[in-house]
Amino acid sequence: MKIALIGNMNNNNFAIMRYFRDLGADAHLLLWSNDGRGDMDHFSPQDDTWEMGRWKPYIHQTSVANNVTTLLGDLRQLKLPTSAGKIRREFSGYDAYICSGYAPAILAKAGIRTDLFYPYAIGVEGAGDRGTRAYFKTRSRWRRAIVGIARNWQIAGIQNARHCLNAEMGLTRQTFHEIGKDFSPLAIPMVYNREVPPAADLPPSLGEMKRHLAGYELRILSHARHLWVRGPANSAEAVKMHLKYNDWLIRGFARFLANNSSVRALLLLLEYGEDVQASKHLIAELGIGANVMWLPKMSRKEILCLLGFCDIGVGQFGNERGLLWGGTGWEVLASGRPLLQTLNFTNDEYRKFFGHDLPPILDVKCPDDITRYLEDFTRDRVKYIAIGKRSKEWFETNNGIGLAKKWLDLLNE
Repeated sequence: MKIALIGNMNNNNFAIMRYFRDLGADAHLLLWSNDGRGDMDHFSPQDDTWEMGRWKPYIHQTSVANNVTTLLGDLRQLKLPTSAGKIRREFSGYDAYICSGYAPAILAKAGIRTDLFYPYAIGVEGAGDRGTRAYFKTRSRWRRAIVGIARNWQIAGIQNARHCLNAEMGLTRQTFHEIGKDFSPLAIPMVYNREVPPAADLPPSLGEMKRHLAGYELRILSHARHLWVRGPANSAEAVKMHLKYNDWLIRGFARFLANNSSVRALLLLLEYGEDVQASKHLIAELGIGANVMWLPKMSRKEILCLLGFCDIGVGQFGNERGLLWGGTGWEVLASGRPLLQTLNFTNDEYRKFFGHDLPPILDVKCPDDITRYLEDFTRDRVKYIAIGKRSKEWFETNNGIGLAKKWLDLLNE
C-alpha cells in the first residue's frame, strides 16, 4: 500500500511518515505550497531531522495550497480556484490518503476520498475551530456566505472520510458530534524520537550550550509560545481558551529561588510569542534575570537535543476541560524528561476516553505547584530521573511508534 501523507503542519506528517517507514510501510510526505512559510517556517522537514538525506526521497513538493483560495479562488487578488484536474495530477497514484487541514475538501473536489483525517486545530480547522466560529459572528453576509461554502465542502469531505482520529475532548469532540461524524480516540504520533543527535558533530551553539548547562544543578526548559497577558479586549472565555499562563512558570520559579538561594538553577525560555516582552518585564520585576536564559526560536531537532541536557521540561498551563497537552508536552515525554503541565483530565476520565492510564505528568494548577515540584526535585533527584524514564516508556507504548502502528492497523482494515 502506497500511502500519501498530505501537508506538514507542526511537522506532524513528517514524523508519521518516518514511523510508518520504520514499520515497513511505503509512506510519502506531500507538502502543500504554503507549508513551512511565514510564522510557520520552523515547521519544515529539515528542522526536524539530522538525517535529511535519508528521508528526502520520500518528500514531494506540490503546487497546491492548504487554504480556502484553493477551493474558491480570491476575487480581490484575481485568483481562480485550483482546478480538479490539477489536484488530481498532484495527488494521484496513492492507495491511501492521510491528511489534516483543508485536504478533505480539496481532495473531494478532485474525486479523491480521504482515508484518515485528523484535525490539528482545536475545534477542527475549517469546520468548527474558534477562528471559523468567530468569523460567522463578525463578518459581512457576503464573506460569511463565501466561507460557509468552503466550510460545507470541508464538512462533506470529513464526513466521507473512512476514519477520523481525535484526542481533544473539548471543542474538537463537540465539532465532530455537531457534524455527525464518529472518530477514534487516538492522538497524533507527532514527535519522532528514533534519531540520535550527532554527538561528535553538534552545531557549535548546541555544543556550547551543553557545556554551559553542566554548571547548573537544576536546568528547566520551557519552549512554549509566550501568551499570557490578559488584554482589555479578552473576554473571560477567550482568556480561558487561549492563554498559556507562562507567567505561572516565571512566578513559581522566582519563589523557588527565593527559598533556595544556594541552588544553582537556570530557566531556559524561547523568544517565541506575542508576550515575550511581557515575560521579560516580569522577570526583571521579580529580580531573577541572572537565573533565566533567553534563546531564539528553535527547530524541533534542536529542542529535543536541548531537552537531553536539561532536568525538567515544561508544557503549558490553564484550565480547559478535555484539552490534551500539545506538541511541547509530547516533546518532553518523548525525551524522557519529567513534564510540568496542567492536566485537564482525571486518570479515570482519561482512561475512559483512551483506554490507558495518564503518563506521570507533574500536574500544575497554580504557580505554587511549580515551586513545590522544583523544591522536591532538589531533595530527591533520583525520583525525578525515574519519572522521566517512565515518561519515555509511556510515550513509546501509547504514542510514538506504538501509536503509529495503531494508525497503520486502521488503514489496513
